[in-house]
Amino acid sequence: MQNLIIDSRIRDVEYNYLSKFFNVIKLPLSNDVYEEISGHCDIFYTKINNQVIVAPNAEIMEQHFILGKEKVGKEYPKDVLYNVCQIGNKIIGSKYTDKSIKPDIIVKQGYVKCSIAVTSDNSCITSDKGIAKVLESNNIDVLYIEENNINLLKKDATASTMKGFIGGASFIFDNKFVLFGDSNNLSNKDKLIQHLDKYNLELVDFKGLDIYDYGGGIVF
Repeated sequence: MQNLIIDSRIRDVEYNYLSKFFNVIKLPLSNDVYEEISGHCDIFYTKINNQVIVAPNAEIMEQHFILGKEKVGKEYPKDVLYNVCQIGNKIIGSKYTDKSIKPDIIVKQGYVKCSIAVTSDNSCITSDKGIAKVLESNNIDVLYIEENNINLLKKDATASTMKGFIGGASFIFDNKFVLFGDSNNLSNKDKLIQHLDKYNLELVDFKGLDIYDYGGGIVF
C-alpha cells in the first residue's frame, strides 16, 4: 500500500475514505509558515517525475526523498518554493521555485500547485486566470473556474477568513477526483463534472461538508 501525506486537519470521513487506499500520514502543523498552510504538503513537498522533493525543514522525511536547497519560510515568496506541479512531462513553477527544481513553464502566480488541479497528462482545472492563459498557450486543456466557497483552516481546524484554491481542495489518484467537501458547494459544479467526464474521472466528494483546502496530497 502506498503512503499519502496529507494535512492533519482532515476530517474523519475523509481520513476513513483515503485509508481504504493508502497508508495515510497526517502532516503535523509547522510553525515555519502561517497557520492556514501549516499542514499543507504542497508547501513542503512536490512530486516531479515520480520523485518527491522535500524542503529541508519539512516535518516528515524519508530516505528516498530528494532534499531541496532552501528552507520554506513564513513570508511570501519563501512559502512557495516547492509549490510546483507537473502536467504530463511539463513542470509548472514560478520565478521563486527552489533551485533544485527546473520548471518548463513559468507562471506569475507563486501558489502554482494550490491553483492547479491536474486532471490528465494534458489537462487541468485552475482558479487563476493568468495560469489558465499561460497553460492554454502551451496547448494544455484548461478549465477555468472562479470559486469563492473554498476555505482555508486555522490551526484549530476552524475555517479561516482566507480563501483556498481548487488545487489544494482536491486530490487525484487512479481514476478518482477527490474533492474535500460537498461538490454542491461549488458554483461551477456542472462545469467541473463535464470536465471530469471528458477525462473519465469519477468525482468523489463528501456530502454536507464545507470545502476545505488542505494543500492536496503527496503519494509515495
